[in-house]
This record gives sequence, C-alpha cells and structure tokens, in this order.
Amino acid sequence: MGAFAGEDVDFLALLSAANRKRLLQRSERALHPGGTVPFHAGGAGRSFVLERGLVRMFWTVPDGREATVGFIFPGNLVGGRNLVPGTAIMRGPSLVSAQAVVDSTLRVLDLETVRELAASEIEVVTAIATMLAARLRYDLRMIAVRSLGNISERLAFDLLERASRFQLAAGRLEAQATHEALAASIGSSREVVSRALRQLRDPRVVDTAPGRTLILDPVRLAELVRAFVI
Repeated sequence: MGAFAGEDVDFLALLSAANRKRLLQRSERALHPGGTVPFHAGGAGRSFVLERGLVRMFWTVPDGREATVGFIFPGNLVGGRNLVPGTAIMRGPSLVSAQAVVDSTLRVLDLETVRELAASEIEVVTAIATMLAARLRYDLRMIAVRSLGNISERLAFDLLERASRFQLAAGRLEAQATHEALAASIGSSREVVSRALRQLRDPRVVDTAPGRTLILDPVRLAELVRAFVI
C-alpha cells in the first residue's frame, strides 16, 4: 500500500466498497510511459489516484527552471482540492505538472461525480481530508529533507530530481553532474558523496560513469527520500 512519505494512507482503502464503486464511476484508467507528462501546469484541474508506478510533481517558472514538489506513490490521491467545494481559486488551473518517472497507471477521476458523492457522504469527505492532511505533512518533509535529511536522503533527492529533468529532455533517467557538483549541491564533500554513490551502486540502484549517474531503480531511490522523518 502506497502513501505519502511514510504516511500509511491509501485513498481508496479509506472507502467502503459501495462508496469506492460510486466514486470510480466515469473514471478513466490511463497508462503513461516513463518520461511523459500526463498533465501540465495551467491545464484544467484534474484529480487522479496512482494505481502503479512513480509520478513526479513539479513546478516550472517562466525561464524554464523546475522544482520538484513531490513524488507520488501507488495509492496516493492527487488533486484533492478539486474534489471539494471551494472558492474559484481552489478550482482554478493546475499549478504543477505531473511526470511519469516510470511506466505508470493513473485512475483519473470524474470531478463532478466525486463532488456529488462528497456532498452526501461524510466518509468520502473524510477520506479526501485525510489525504489532504497527509499531503501537507509530506510537503513539510519535502522542504526539510533537502537540508535536514542524512547524506543518503539528500543525495537520493538530488539525483532523482536531476535525472527526472534530464528524462524530459533526453528520454533517459540520468543525472549529469560530477561528484564535486553533487557534493556542492547537497552540502557535503566529494569523498562522502563517492562513498554514498558506491552504496547505491552495489545494490544496482544506480550506475556511475565520469560526470554522470544512471538511475537504474528510481522507485528505490524515491523510497530513500520517502523514508525521511522529521
């Protein structure tokens, strides 16, 4: 069962069989290969449950720079704000884009179906609120892990973010950076980063070559980031 950063929450598992069936009416299952972007920032608000794979949520500024705001695991609900009544800004265009890091299956929900169900079923509202609370806790961890995580956690996040950006441009999960550059990025030394990379290379999570790191198992790398606890 997947969850946000160690939070043991699976959205559909929070619902009774009857409400789960009603919530999934008119939903669509979509398969997205790794390296594709199912949803772009600025598009219509969407909501989906990740059934399989790994998805990166990222923010892009006008000059093209990107910032990862989260990694989504199976069971996670994305776009919960679009499922409950709110102000116009709450139902406005998407603020972030979604990238399938590996081949992923998304169950895209029908917004009106879920909104109508949430208006009459407290269980559904509670499930959405639970996922939004888990998301908030996860967002705090994502901010903290970059400075407070241990070497393995900070390095895993840096590698995965670099590789995800490169995947969008070149189709490969590859972090193009020297050991010195990685060390400077995470606030460590070249020697420490080299040891940490060896620990990732031995179990075949990554492979290394001069000036680049190939990501062989992005899910395991994401799990390292996910393990960070405040």
